[in-house]
Amino acid sequence: MNWHILTLQELLEILDAKPEGLQQADAEKKLQIHGPNELVREKKKPLWLKFLMQFKDFMIIVLMAAAVISGIIGDVTDTVIILIIVILNAIIGFVQEYRAEKAVEALRKWRPPTPL
Repeated sequence: MNWHILTLQELLEILDAKPEGLQQADAEKKLQIHGPNELVREKKKPLWLKFLMQFKDFMIIVLMAAAVISGIIGDVTDTVIILIIVILNAIIGFVQEYRAEKAVEALRKWRPPTPL
């Protein structure tokens, strides 16, 4: 839904909300229905497994098969180039995933300032 183009009145109707905010009873009801407003924590995978997961993509598997076939027919140069590309791709994907997880962890730790 394009929330940014809706008017305030449309948003309030869709969300079943009031301009003055929620009453305590409404807040408790929504908490029971939707749960707390927090990021879901997933079980952490070891780093070596995260790296290996980079090789499960279909195109990576195709490239590795091409490298094997290229090696079997004796074209060492193509085999090495394909394997270098696959390994670089895995390293870049692993680093991006690692950084994204660190950003999510930082968001979990961040608490907005409470009004005085």
